Amino acid sequence: IDYCDPFKPTPVGNQYVLCITDHFTRWITAIALSDCSAQTTAQTLFNNYICQYGVPLAILSDQGTHFKNQLMESIAKLIDYNHIFSSVYHPQCNEMIERFNAAFVPQIVKLQYLENNNWDEFLSLVVLAYNIGIHATTNYSPFQLQFGQESRLPTDEPSLSFAFNKPNDYYVRLEKNLLIIQQHARDNIIHRQRQ
Repeated sequence: IDYCDPFKPTPVGNQYVLCITDHFTRWITAIALSDCSAQTTAQTLFNNYICQYGVPLAILSDQGTHFKNQLMESIAKLIDYNHIFSSVYHPQCNEMIERFNAAFVPQIVKLQYLENNNWDEFLSLVVLAYNIGIHATTNYSPFQLQFGQESRLPTDEPSLSFAFNKPNDYYVRLEKNLLIIQQHARDNIIHRQRQ
């Protein structure tokens, strides 16, 4: 979890982006915010991540005051996750989110100038583009690792045939797909780490 540098405030006052990355799937959740206070951070993390995806085992962040404070510590204890802080002298341990920020920030800066500074209205499209792209380490898109199938986009041709299988058939296929692609992704990650 990390904040992107403050951007030029949008007409509705947003100037920060809270980015949350799942370390296995590389799935990104990004939320435009008007401030980066401890209270805003805690509320956003709970409402926009935990309520949608469940409680993570651990959260890795830097030691900024928006993350390292009594409120975040209390929430971690209350809902039972481990909050890990990167070393001030070794921020690279949170390099996955830093890598996303490096790709993400230029896109937002471009939108500041091209779209009358309403970059927050395009944030979800920038995140979608990242989440459907193939990640070099896993050889899968974050979307595919998260949902067990490739994303269907507005530009895709509509299906002309529909199969109405039993609900259990869908579950079995989804479970099988997730197991296969997640194991392949694990193998790819291990292979890349050994290089």
